[in-house]
Order: sequence, then C-alpha cells, then structure tokens
Amino acid sequence: MQSNHPSSPKYQLVKDYIVAKIDNSELSADDRISSETELAKMLDVSSITVRRALTDLVNEGIIYRIRGKGSFVASQSSVVDKKASNLVVFILSGLELHDSSYLRIMKGVRSFLSKHNCRLVIEFVENDFEQERELVLQLMQSEIRGLLIYSSDPSAAKSYLDESRRRSIPLVMLDRFPPGYPVSCVTCNNHDGAYEAVEYLIAQGHRRIGFAAFDFHLSPEIERYNGYLNAMAGASLPIDDERLYLEKELDYEQLAAQIRSGELTALFCVNDKRAIEVMDRLLAKGIRIPEQCSLMGFDDFESSKFAKVALSTVKQHFEVLGYEAAKLLFDVINASSHYYKKIMLPTDLVIRETVAPPPEEYR
Repeated sequence: MQSNHPSSPKYQLVKDYIVAKIDNSELSADDRISSETELAKMLDVSSITVRRALTDLVNEGIIYRIRGKGSFVASQSSVVDKKASNLVVFILSGLELHDSSYLRIMKGVRSFLSKHNCRLVIEFVENDFEQERELVLQLMQSEIRGLLIYSSDPSAAKSYLDESRRRSIPLVMLDRFPPGYPVSCVTCNNHDGAYEAVEYLIAQGHRRIGFAAFDFHLSPEIERYNGYLNAMAGASLPIDDERLYLEKELDYEQLAAQIRSGELTALFCVNDKRAIEVMDRLLAKGIRIPEQCSLMGFDDFESSKFAKVALSTVKQHFEVLGYEAAKLLFDVINASSHYYKKIMLPTDLVIRETVAPPPEEYR
C-alpha cells in the first residue's frame, strides 16, 4: 500500500504514514489517530492536506470518525469492501451524550451493518439544526449507501427531506419524524407505553395525575401526551389544565404547592431526563417521593436506576431501535421506487421506587 514516490501528492504521503502505523501494529482497531493539527505539524503539510487524507481513509474503510472526538482505526475484520458505496452515515443531532442510550443505538446499527459488509460513519452534531441541515446536504453530494438521522428538529428537516426525495437518497429517521410527511422511520410505541404507565398510576389509586413535557414540539412527546390523555379518559378522570406542564421551564413553586395541597399526587414525565430533574428539585423543596408524589418517566436511561430514588419508567429498547433502523434502511435501498414505512417497537413498564399509592385522604 506504500506510495513513497517523490511525485506522490502530499495527501498520499499522509495516508501512507497512517497505513504504515496500522500495518506495523503501532495502531490497533479503535485506537485514536493523531489530530489534524498534530499530523500537519509532524509531517510538515497543511491541515487541508491532512483532512483530504483522512477523508480518503474513511471512504476506504480504514478509519472512522466521531465528530468532536477524532479519527480512529477501523476494525480490519469489518473492512471487507473499501468502496464509498458501502458507507452508511449516522447523524446524531442534539442527543444528550451524557447517557449511554446513544451508544446502545449505535451498537444496534453496527450489529446489522456488520452482516452486510458496510462501514458506519458517525457524525455528532450539537443542538444546531443549521449544522445538521448543511451536513445532510453535503453528504448527499458524496457516494454513500444511505443515511440514518436522529434529528434535533424533525419538522424543520422537511427542507432536506425534500432534497433526499428528489435525489432518491436512501434515508431513515430514528425516534422522531415530521408529522404528516412521508419518510421512513423507526420509533417506539410512545402512545401505548405512556398509556400503560398512566394506567398503572391509576391502578395504584391516583386520580390527580399531572403531565410534564420537555420538548413538546417533538412527535414522541406528543404521542406520549396523547397516551396520557387517553388513559385518563379511559378511567373517566378529568384533565385539569393546571396539572399540565407543557413548557420547557417547569414552574416548581406551583408544582410543589399542588403536591402539598393534594391537588396532584402523581406526575407522568415525558422522559427520564425531565423526571430526574423533577425529582431533584422536589426533594430539595422537602417533597417526599413517592410518599407525597409518585413519579414516572419514559426511556429507562442507564442513570435512572441510580437516581436518588430509583425511577419507575417505560423502557424503550435502544439497541433494537438501531438494528431495526439499519434494517429498514436496506429495505429502502433495495426498493424499486419510493418506499416509506414507519415501524413502532414495543416498550416495557419498569417499576422501581418512585411509585406508591397516594395518601389515604387523596384517593
């Protein structure tokens, strides 16, 4: 693979340097490669030259990149076909990276792609939709097998989804999608998971159950809200607008006052992040959980079981989500015409320590 001829372009010399380190076992699978700046200084070339070399190595399946973290050596067992058409790009935009859920999604994606001799390129994007849009449009110009997208703003994504349809770029969205728009997507059964959670709270004797959103514009949150509404309606329980917390900033003074007066005995939170935040704020105000207020989350983040009070929640299976998204992408790739399909995955109710019957006087 060496090309140390004097007339070799500089970017080829950079490639040869990296490949030689891999061939000589100085770098192993998943080892981090020196940064662009370090390589440019070490080899006396420009950052643009290094970037060109690294891009070629990614396209050849020799290395992979994680945005914000650097470039890493690819597993040689997975470098079966070093063609750009064997690259699948997974864009994770605005995902909370402090939790392991995104790693489980990636593991599921890799599990499927490894069976089909494809390389996975992961692009992390901060909570910045313009950056997400520009990246997607840029990738559409390159030779890739397909795109998997976890979008920070799926409604705004219609702009690049229109372009993907025009160009017939295979694309699958994960977890959330723009309502009323034809796009393939894999998500969990948000409605039924929320319904089951609220139904459980009702079975424990709760009648004054609140709802707390986080990003209420997202389709999963709206579906979970509808599950909450339908479970309440199924039990002939009234919906009190004062118990609906649909804004990003939650009024904890009002919430604490409702709990102390018995106006609210349980709160269904749209996700675990919101639930753990609520738990911490209420405990700081002297509210006892679950004695004064039961809490229910959704997602089953790894951290939920280790919260100050182990969180009861609705578990979604992130690894299955990733696997099924990659599988659906291949269905889209192999379809002879436009192919749109939405897949809903089952959830499981996980009961821990944040749910108990309400005080006798409030039943």
